[in-house]
Amino acid sequence: MAPVKTILLTNDDGIQASGLLTLRERLAGTYDVITVAPDRERSAVSMGITLTRPLRMRRESPDQVAVDGTPSDCINLALQAVMSSPPDLVVSGMNQGENLSYDVFYSGTVGAAFTAHLYGLPALAVSMIPTPNDSGDLVFDYAAAADLTADVIRRLLPVARKTVVYNLNIPAGARNVRVTSLGDKRYHPEVVETRDPRGRRAYWLGTGRPDYKGDGNSDVMAVREGDASLSILLYDLNASEEFNHLKTVFS
Repeated sequence: MAPVKTILLTNDDGIQASGLLTLRERLAGTYDVITVAPDRERSAVSMGITLTRPLRMRRESPDQVAVDGTPSDCINLALQAVMSSPPDLVVSGMNQGENLSYDVFYSGTVGAAFTAHLYGLPALAVSMIPTPNDSGDLVFDYAAAADLTADVIRRLLPVARKTVVYNLNIPAGARNVRVTSLGDKRYHPEVVETRDPRGRRAYWLGTGRPDYKGDGNSDVMAVREGDASLSILLYDLNASEEFNHLKTVFS
């Protein structure tokens, strides 16, 4: 009998987030799941790490650890201070909300997956997209998204590469998975000025309503058409064409 695969599970919504708990429960029957996740919400911190204070861990159970740091902190501590051997796959999520297009630069969910990638591990970031009900409230179907994620992991594990990061976005009701490229999702940032109780100016940063563009091969179009999007991200920021141009300027 083949040994049970080990999955390191983390997120940026916190160790008690419903998306993480549902996914953990769904995977635990098939894999050895170790959870190392932030002790509270740490959204939009990208690959930020904590350098100005010591980190603390709280063991919730033998295989669940809460960290008072970022998702990337969790990966570092999991691999260096919690686990005795590397996992077969790192899964970050399920995030409560989409991580499409340029979201990957801000997302703590994707940031954790990229941190695992820097350790030479295959990594999958998972985000689910809610649907509004008749009252306008957002409804998250965690169970259905966890089932689809489990199927993606089953198919991905035998072929997963350590040289890329996989980014899965699941709209409500999705049954099919498309392999996609990143589309174009542009925010129109909002800055809202307020006053604190002492009358001093304070500012809230908001993302505003984004514009979505992309062809049929993009993550943006896949989820807008009701399919889950599986994008393959390469951590290579070299601008080859510009490099060659600039090299001639400075030669």
